[in-house]
Amino acid sequence: MIKKIFSGRFAPILIVALFFVFGTNSVFAETEKNSMYVPLIGISSVPEPLALPKGPGNVTYRYAVKNFLREYPLTDVNVVDDKCSPTKFIEGDDNNDGQLDYSETWRYTCTTKISVTTQSIATAIGAANNLPAAHKAYATVVVGSNDPYPLVNIINVTKIAYPLTLPTEGGDVTFTYRVNNPGVVPLSNIIVLDDKCGAMSGKLGDKNGNNLLDINEVWVYTCTTHLIQTTTNTVSVTAFANNLKAVGYATITVVVANSKSTVSPSLPDAGAGLGFKTNMWKFLSGILLVLTIFLILKKRKKVTRPRKRIPSSLKRSK
Repeated sequence: MIKKIFSGRFAPILIVALFFVFGTNSVFAETEKNSMYVPLIGISSVPEPLALPKGPGNVTYRYAVKNFLREYPLTDVNVVDDKCSPTKFIEGDDNNDGQLDYSETWRYTCTTKISVTTQSIATAIGAANNLPAAHKAYATVVVGSNDPYPLVNIINVTKIAYPLTLPTEGGDVTFTYRVNNPGVVPLSNIIVLDDKCGAMSGKLGDKNGNNLLDINEVWVYTCTTHLIQTTTNTVSVTAFANNLKAVGYATITVVVANSKSTVSPSLPDAGAGLGFKTNMWKFLSGILLVLTIFLILKKRKKVTRPRKRIPSSLKRSK
């Protein structure tokens, strides 16, 4: 019966069903050309002024958003701040295509009145290759003191892991870190540390060799470690600008199969597990649909088939 389905008059039905099942933009991590990458977005938030020594006053937040993924532009980019609204796009879309390209830095601004020392959280969201991207930036404005908050978020760090999942026995994982400066002044004394990986490589990306992280540079670091259980690790980066210490963090989880930990991969849709199961179910559903159509058509053909008439001459001979 299966042979009949895959040939003859039922072949077009199968082709249509398979097209319906797989004619989507599903991404499989194991077959995608850039399978080790996920959409990466970075944001910084810098308040001006950093302190209001005389009491309440207006503060203007300036945000810079960067796309770390060279292969895909970011779409549907938006910036929201939990302490300031609305945020307004200022500049950065150099080719006016509405997409945040790797070479661009989009800048936003927002002004509000601050009455007490306030920490704000700005979030940049976007999408690339049908996968979500998000990143947060923290900024604190001090009210009633001349001393600004000592930590400012004017540096971005993002990290990726390859592979993102490991078999039961564990294995080696390579982390790649991308550090950039979306601010307006160079950053010095860059230090990148991972709490679960110690063999950090030297930086790549210092184009002019001045040992300063300039605003148009992305420094890349790598670190390889051996994992035997599901592990969540955090990278921290510190730097200095205008006598202020800049900080940034990024966290990722690598899952070891059958590990005691129940933590799932921290990068949504980065692996093939859920997508593969979903598409396999859709495939089986498509096959079931084809079989159902086949059986209905076969039954209908059997019911409507005319009975053979026996020639009258043969009836007489009996």
